[in-house]
Amino acid sequence: MKALEITPLEEKRLRVIIVEKEYSEPFWPKKFQNDTEKKMLSIFKPSIAFCSFLEKLVEEVAPDFATEELGERSIEDFKENAISKVFQKKNIPFFAVDIDENAKGYLLSSLEEKEELMDNILKRLEELPQEEGTYEKEYLTAYAQCLQEEIEEIKREIKFSVRESWIVMGILDNARKIEKDSVVCVHIASPEHVDGVKKLLESVDVEVEVVKPEKKLILPETEKTLTEFEDLLKSSKIQVKPVIRKSVEEQPYILFLLDTDERASPFDICMAYDAGFNIVVPYENVTPENVKKIVQDAIFSRDPKGIKRTCFFIGGKDMEKAEMVLEVVKKTMFSPFETNVIVDPGGAYTTAAAMVAKVEDALERHNLGDLSTKTCAIFGTGAVGRVAAILLARLGCNVMIASINPKRTDGEEYAQRLADLLREKYNVEVEGVFAPTPEKKLEMMQKADVIFCASRAGVQVITKDILEKVKLMKVIADVNAVPPLGVEGIKLNDDMREIAPGVFGIGALTIGRLKHKLEKEILREARINSRGAIYNYNYAIQLARRLLREKVLASKLAVTLTYPKQKKKS
Repeated sequence: MKALEITPLEEKRLRVIIVEKEYSEPFWPKKFQNDTEKKMLSIFKPSIAFCSFLEKLVEEVAPDFATEELGERSIEDFKENAISKVFQKKNIPFFAVDIDENAKGYLLSSLEEKEELMDNILKRLEELPQEEGTYEKEYLTAYAQCLQEEIEEIKREIKFSVRESWIVMGILDNARKIEKDSVVCVHIASPEHVDGVKKLLESVDVEVEVVKPEKKLILPETEKTLTEFEDLLKSSKIQVKPVIRKSVEEQPYILFLLDTDERASPFDICMAYDAGFNIVVPYENVTPENVKKIVQDAIFSRDPKGIKRTCFFIGGKDMEKAEMVLEVVKKTMFSPFETNVIVDPGGAYTTAAAMVAKVEDALERHNLGDLSTKTCAIFGTGAVGRVAAILLARLGCNVMIASINPKRTDGEEYAQRLADLLREKYNVEVEGVFAPTPEKKLEMMQKADVIFCASRAGVQVITKDILEKVKLMKVIADVNAVPPLGVEGIKLNDDMREIAPGVFGIGALTIGRLKHKLEKEILREARINSRGAIYNYNYAIQLARRLLREKVLASKLAVTLTYPKQKKKS
């Protein structure tokens, strides 16, 4: 069996003019055709008007060769049809291009097996009693429904994706035989295959134009009665006019990664490509002073349609600098040069949102009350800890945020300055604490219902000794996935596992999976939406909650039906 392989032409330019014909060439063997398709076979032939149009096109274009789908015709019938005679008259090589017969037979045999099985199931269903609710009927009906989906999917694959690939390979193979650097082909295509063949050809750098002849019947202005039907036909005209649609390349989706660090984050670059961006352009050492020029060059180089396919992502570990860059980006854009902007410094915004949303969901699932009523302790004053503090305070929680760095000489003053900053800039009330010792950490934990460990990677915040001294029930979330973990005894995949008496842990990978899904979904939405939105931690927490609700809904809706065991006869 010939192998299916679509490869670009080497050192050869190919131009394909796809002419959409008046009908879709019948493809399925008679045994797979329905009654309507069988009745319509008589009209599946080119009109005189279409052939006349094709003659004019050939005279103007002078193609090197031409192709058409073979369908269910024999090669002899193909060579004798009216379209073939047009090209024979002009001495232009004309080839049938279609799926290989062996490949087609192999695929159809698989289809036949499933249709035979379907027939047997339907026959058995007819034999069963008409009473509803029997398990055998339920199982057979469900099986038949699933089988029908499989059959339809196989049919679509054979008729479209597989068949169109063979058609394109046939065009390319015939082009390779022409000993010219620049080759022109006219391909006669069924309407249902025009777009698929066009896209496949363009994927291997073929220049494609689509010609769709529009046919209309021009009737005489004087009214005619049914008794004058023959005169009506004689006085009517059939007009065929071409509508030429040239190949237009879609503008790519471009993401400009504006990173405030010395090295742009590979994590964010990979995530952007996985979310569907065609091009990701990283900029490093981005500052509020130099970002305006970058944004202007990006938006002014594209038309309004291209602007909608442009996105900015502000990264880097410095939260304050990222927010300042965001303000300049927003002020630089104006209608119609406005597009979506994501701000997620060091992944902190999506991480904090995922952590808070996951804890909120866990409390609800375990009937432990609303997070908004809880006192929360946050260990770590980096971007993740700060954003978590903002989100929790806005939710209504009583929030403490602690610096745990024992080398900080101005710890108390630093904690107070941070609390003042959060109040003045973000309008939230948060208590700043300096807790470098086990005693200070325990003191905070005794006051809190929920503890968030958001310190640097590889820093253990809470030891087993501290956990053993905790008296009341606690929930602890840890985002540190690098050993040693933030909480001694916690595991990466923990999801409300009891890690000490009355203490339930949520591990870094449990939070990380939601964070990963959250960032990817934000990137995807920013790519396809055209409203010029800002995607920050406020948006991230709402989306994280939605993703968790969808996951819960999917699990609730899952139904498993077990076939009952037959009772043994006594």
